[in-house]
Parts: sequence; structure tokens; C-alpha cells
Amino acid sequence: MDSDHKLTRWPDDRALPSRRDMEDVLFEDGWKPFRMVDPPCTYYHTKCHDKSEVRWVIRGQLLVGLESCQIMLSIGDRLELEAGTPHWVRVLSDDGAVYLLASR
Repeated sequence: MDSDHKLTRWPDDRALPSRRDMEDVLFEDGWKPFRMVDPPCTYYHTKCHDKSEVRWVIRGQLLVGLESCQIMLSIGDRLELEAGTPHWVRVLSDDGAVYLLASR
């Protein structure tokens, strides 16, 4: 993991698992996931959380801003953030985004 985040890109040659399978993976790793459905242009201002969190994209695209970089997330991409990492999130896709958001 970089100092504050870990990015996992989903391989183009593999089918995306079902949402339930993704939730099961997160539960097994100790995360508590819930499904987020955001409309186009949704923007979450910079904040820090006292728990680590993960976003795993099911549909759409998200742009996540960290102090050191901006990361584009597409279908299947998973981003883990350490507790206390300042970040913001913007939905970029025209039809909104669906993703799993989990913390531990």
C-alpha cells in the first residue's frame, strides 16, 4: 500500500464478479460494505474518516482526490484508503455511479 492508499485495477480480460460476490470478499476481509448509488456530478467534499475505507466500483466512474494525486476509478477498480486520509470524490460518468463503500 502506498503511504495512504492501495489501488487494485480489475483486469480487462476477466468478467466482473457479481455485487454479492464482491460484498462477500469484503465481509471476509473484515469490511462492512454497503451499496452507494450516486447521480451524475455528485461531489463529496474533502474529509478524513477515523476508519479505513474502500470503494469498489460496480458501474460508472469516480475521481478520487488525495493530497498527493487524483485517481480515476472505473468498473471493477478498488481503492483502499487508510484511516485519516484526506480525500474527495466526484462522479464523472453521465449515468451516475454504483459502488460498494466499506469501512473497518
